[in-house]
Amino acid sequence: MGATPKTALNIVCFSIKTFGAQVLKEILRGGIDKIKEAGVSLLGGHSVEDEETKYGLCITGFVHPDKIIRNEGSKPDDILILTKPLGTGILNTGIKANMLEKDSVSNLINIMASLNKKAGDIIKTVRVHAATDVTGFGLAGHLKEMIKEDIGVELYKENIPYFKEAPELASMGIIPGGLYRNRDFYSPYIKGEKTGFIYDLIFDPQTSGGLLFALHPEDIDLFKNNADSSRLDYWIVGRFIKEPKGKIILQ
Repeated sequence: MGATPKTALNIVCFSIKTFGAQVLKEILRGGIDKIKEAGVSLLGGHSVEDEETKYGLCITGFVHPDKIIRNEGSKPDDILILTKPLGTGILNTGIKANMLEKDSVSNLINIMASLNKKAGDIIKTVRVHAATDVTGFGLAGHLKEMIKEDIGVELYKENIPYFKEAPELASMGIIPGGLYRNRDFYSPYIKGEKTGFIYDLIFDPQTSGGLLFALHPEDIDLFKNNADSSRLDYWIVGRFIKEPKGKIILQ
């Protein structure tokens, strides 16, 4: 949203009796590594005894009220940019089914563990009318949040990035339940061919997905220069349009 994070609180649900203190120590160490990487100070936290492990962070940041970037406000002709590949839901389901090679698992973890800090810093240097991150609602769900019933968007199938393992896993039915739920809810807003891997992919719920944002078309060269100099991966995946309002055109 354009804010700079400053402080963090650990939130952890964990059973010492079941998993042991060493596992908890490693979870917290991983969180501290990312807190330091983000330039944030850890103030403390809260813990709850729970057989189902959960860990997260409550973050406080600051932004000038006039510079808040919301998940709505995209304008026609804005360029749609995505900064991480899709398919984490499918690949994580593949891990549960023991269907993923070690190298693929390592690559997946590295990308999920990558902060959106670099992308967040760069979008402050250009005119961005709306931004969000792609998480549980999938690309289609979070894109629908960006257009609401105000404008539409063209989504370029050929430009959508994904993990190379995802198509084969999906063809074998290795698909998370959340994908089906997202598809049931958001498919009425999709126009175009509703078959094939890419159609399923846009509903895949993501873990630690990339930023999705609407960039003023006149700022594309500036964005490319800043992104390239920062070695930020990005893909131009679509364009916002006036009509049809509230619809995602998959083409």
